[in-house]
Amino acid sequence: MIDIAGITAITITSFLTLLIALKWNDISKVIFIALAIRIVFLIINNNFFYLPDGDMDALNFEEKAWNMSREGFLNIFNFYKGPDPYFISVMLAIPYSILGRSILMAQSLSILFGVGSVFLGWLVAKKLWNNEAAIKVAWTIALFPSVISYSVLTMREVYISFFFLLAIYGIICWGKDKSYKSIFITFFGFVGASFFHGALSVGLIVFILIISLHSFYKSLKLIKAKIISIKQILLIILSSFIIFLYVTDKIHIPYLKNFSSSLDSNRLKILMIPNTKGDATYPQWLKVNHNVEFLYKIPIRTLYFLFSPFPWDVKKLSHLVGVIDGFLYIVLVYLIFLNRKAIWKNPALRIILLILICYFIVFGIGTTNFGTGLRHRVKFVFGLILLAGPLIPSLNFSNKNKIK
Repeated sequence: MIDIAGITAITITSFLTLLIALKWNDISKVIFIALAIRIVFLIINNNFFYLPDGDMDALNFEEKAWNMSREGFLNIFNFYKGPDPYFISVMLAIPYSILGRSILMAQSLSILFGVGSVFLGWLVAKKLWNNEAAIKVAWTIALFPSVISYSVLTMREVYISFFFLLAIYGIICWGKDKSYKSIFITFFGFVGASFFHGALSVGLIVFILIISLHSFYKSLKLIKAKIISIKQILLIILSSFIIFLYVTDKIHIPYLKNFSSSLDSNRLKILMIPNTKGDATYPQWLKVNHNVEFLYKIPIRTLYFLFSPFPWDVKKLSHLVGVIDGFLYIVLVYLIFLNRKAIWKNPALRIILLILICYFIVFGIGTTNFGTGLRHRVKFVFGLILLAGPLIPSLNFSNKNKIK
């Protein structure tokens, strides 16, 4: 039976890509290739063999969406619980309830956000660096293997990455103009990402702390000059109120729970116990037995989250995919280290780097195997790519130029 909804969805995605290419010629080649590669991987996943996670969570999220949609359009909202691991299923259940079940339609939406991330990454990098660096960032996002893979599956990662990139755009704007508009964009990006995975709220909390401290410092300077800024006072009041609600356990964040729970050492020890099943589990010595071990095992777990599996972790051939992925992250971190002076001079880049470090620590604590780690770290790879942007090797497919 012909999947009319799916074919229509992939056609619309291709048409929207064409519109972007026609309006922004500088990025046209990149997004066309990004779209083509993702369609090829889509065909491979659907007809030959599953991509990583393609036969696990991707099928689970899609099946739940179908089951929800069978309750009828109006009843779908009974499944809505706010930020939740299955928010993606609730989202997909809406078109399913109207058009019927179509895995291709769900995958097409992932591809749309995947190609959109290439375009948005280019815009952000152009605002942050220059057009040359922006093109390199766009190529890297378009061709990064794990990004391609999760851009064709019914998974949360592509949506989280897109909204996180939007939050980064807001941070960069705030670093330049300190406007309410840039704060709104940042909030919208972090909240959008948090609906798919609650732990993404960490970035929003860090950003609120930063704007609160900035507004307090600026207000002190203005008061010394006998000037009162209503804007700064409002920001201090609002951000302080949100922080107060969080530290008094009035705000509950999925995965992180409330403020007290996030600092509970016994709970953290349980979270850090490696899985006893599977070949991808972390070594048992990464388990924390005493509080003093937090000091050195959290940094090690953070490194494991970013770069594992290491060669000594490989137990079967499929683990080599993770080794290659981890190597690419090592390269990105090395380029960021080389670019550290430029990053440190830019207030927005310092904020982005701080937020990324906080994410890596949080997910380093909660991740217990490198299979899950590979999936989680792809959520943040756009941030690493942007920070490394100017030092990423150039790709040029013109016959007149060579790879630099």
